[in-house]
Amino acid sequence: MRFQLETKWLEPAEQEIPAELQPYATRSRLLAQGLLRHGIRSMQQAQSFLDPRFYQPSDPFDLPDMDKAVERLNRAIRNKERIGVWGDFDVDGQTSTTLLVSALRQLGVEVFYHIPVRAKEGHGVHLPALDTFLQQGLQIVLTCDTGIDASDAVEFARQRGVDFIITDHHSLPETLPGACAVINPQRLPEDHPARTLSGVGVAWKLIAALTNELGQLEISEQSLDLVALGLVADISSLIGDARYLVQLGLQHLRTPRRPGLQKMFELAEVNPANLTEQHIGFTIAPRLNAIGRLGDANPVVEFLTTSDAQTIAVTAARLEGLNSERRFLTEQVFMGALSQIERNPTVLEAPVLLLSHPDWPAGVVGIVCNRLVELLQRPVILLSNPPGLPMRGSARSIEGVNITKAISAGREYLLGFGGHPMAAGLALDSQNLPAFQQKLNQAVRSQIGDKPLVREIQIDANLELDQIQPELIAEIDQLAPFGAGNPPLVYATGNLRIADSSPIGRTGEHLQVLVEDARGQTRRVIWWQGEQGLLPSGRFDLAYTLRASNYRGQAEIQMEWLDARQRVEEALDLGRRDKYEQIVDLRSASDPLAVLPGYLHGDVVLWQEGSRLMEAASSRNRLRAAETLVIWNAPPGAAELAQALKTVKPNNIVLFAVPCGTDQPGEFLTNLTGMVRYALRAKSGQIDLVELAAALNQRVAAVEAGLRWLTARGIIHFVTETIDQFVLAEGGVPDIEKVSIMENALRNILRETAAYRAFYLRADPRELLKLE
Repeated sequence: MRFQLETKWLEPAEQEIPAELQPYATRSRLLAQGLLRHGIRSMQQAQSFLDPRFYQPSDPFDLPDMDKAVERLNRAIRNKERIGVWGDFDVDGQTSTTLLVSALRQLGVEVFYHIPVRAKEGHGVHLPALDTFLQQGLQIVLTCDTGIDASDAVEFARQRGVDFIITDHHSLPETLPGACAVINPQRLPEDHPARTLSGVGVAWKLIAALTNELGQLEISEQSLDLVALGLVADISSLIGDARYLVQLGLQHLRTPRRPGLQKMFELAEVNPANLTEQHIGFTIAPRLNAIGRLGDANPVVEFLTTSDAQTIAVTAARLEGLNSERRFLTEQVFMGALSQIERNPTVLEAPVLLLSHPDWPAGVVGIVCNRLVELLQRPVILLSNPPGLPMRGSARSIEGVNITKAISAGREYLLGFGGHPMAAGLALDSQNLPAFQQKLNQAVRSQIGDKPLVREIQIDANLELDQIQPELIAEIDQLAPFGAGNPPLVYATGNLRIADSSPIGRTGEHLQVLVEDARGQTRRVIWWQGEQGLLPSGRFDLAYTLRASNYRGQAEIQMEWLDARQRVEEALDLGRRDKYEQIVDLRSASDPLAVLPGYLHGDVVLWQEGSRLMEAASSRNRLRAAETLVIWNAPPGAAELAQALKTVKPNNIVLFAVPCGTDQPGEFLTNLTGMVRYALRAKSGQIDLVELAAALNQRVAAVEAGLRWLTARGIIHFVTETIDQFVLAEGGVPDIEKVSIMENALRNILRETAAYRAFYLRADPRELLKLE
């Protein structure tokens, strides 16, 4: 189910191009218009925006307390003091930690580091872990991407004769910690070019200031690749110094010198020569984030600094495995959140969507928050509430709502919180949730007033399909890197129709749509998280973005679906109608095998699931177009039924409901284990997820959850995995914590499947087939 938000298209507003920008307009009027969108009206401004060689970055000493931090670190270097770097487990924290550790070691410092393990410690500097950290004989603790609220930790260290230097970028507390230096760009004026730096950007400014004074500026320049990774991954606003540093960092990443990154690019099938901020955001950062969300991120520091091939190979393989697990868990939490909204749509009446579940892994709820914000265009908070433990979770916001400020309105009910205007983390006892939610909603209402939640899309230009050429995209890509603070240009093309569409992705969660204009020109468009049921009927206008892409060495233009608007002349005839000539309902037949032969004449497809198919039957991955579709078993979900209908395109439907397979976890795992052992013995461990799901009459998600449960038990391990193909081998390392996570995920999936089968048995056929 999708929850459609009112969308308003803002048509292109052509601006007069100043004389100084005419050289850019001569090359591309869209490029000049894009510069104007950023308030750029002079040649000097344009050059510094497009080319980092012309940009003058701000002085690191503009940051308050920078002089104090540099002086203290200089003294530590002279006196051979031990420094402990305390980081955070997301990509920004990982890269910050790596940058500081690597730079200080090159300056001759003995450095120790600690990145909290999310499942055990959470964000911030906690006293038990700090006490252990200090036992290594430290004289200074240097934080990165954390520490702005660590007053207790600072005092704890001071009493033990240890100085604190804090570098962070999160929202400021009412009182700053009493550290010897607190470096945070939030202390700068709002229009300062360094204001939007993330944790790694602040850490780099510190090292740049320190190495400049020591005459070793090349040390900071070597870390620009890390800075780009952290800034893009943390969704920093790419303006001013942040944009400049990402531009330089991308240049370094395109010729990577770190063996660890080279291995990551190889496994992720990314050609670094063509790397963009999109590769960081959607391919590289998720792999690094996965280890911080689901495991221990400390090994990443060595991974990004070592040249030892074995260490790199082991960590890179772990990153791949955890990223696959992260994708799976994210999809389950996302579907669970949508299910909660379906059951109780009134939760959408509040200005902040707040949902919780005892089985949601806290490490992935932030990712799901992002997806729900994009879908619903409202602030979202998701919480994990295991029995007997505090609720912990993440918040994400929309432009115009400072979510951290809103959360702080209910601080008396919280065990802790922190973040910045667009994202935050929080923890509270479950009994305080109603009171906190009331304060939260009041605070958000005071920020947005009576404004309705409307998704606005600014169209930058109207194009015809044949205008989408590589030369145009190459010109527009000069405005990159795109991201927060510098969104990509949005284009619109009118009078299109759907020529074809097909699901893509491991579970068919995305759509590839072929659109055709009135002259027969076609283009393929990717619709992330798209749904077949929401594709427009008849003629429509499409809003989209364009980027140059290089997939597996093939240069192409990637067209990404943003929104569709039905054309006025088509709007009068959009009602769905009964498209089946005949629907025969035999779901309650007492002897299905006796009546089945009467419906197998002519052009018929019999859809049956299970390991033993009737001679005339086809499983879901063997269906074809036919006049009549006979549905033998109750499908495991609405998506599987919809895909079967789309593939067969029948005029007639015969409904049976013969039981097949089981939705009980124990029996399901027994059956799955038997099939896996057969694959290990007879197929060299090769597994096709779709075929296995069909043989079990289950959703692909259930099969993947079961395989990951077997992996966590140490029964099997993954050798390789692609979109829907796995190669397995016997044996592995048991992970008791993962067993519990995977078991809970599997139970939730099977529970949803059982609920759908119950619906299939009782629903009116027209409701089941989504007819009006």
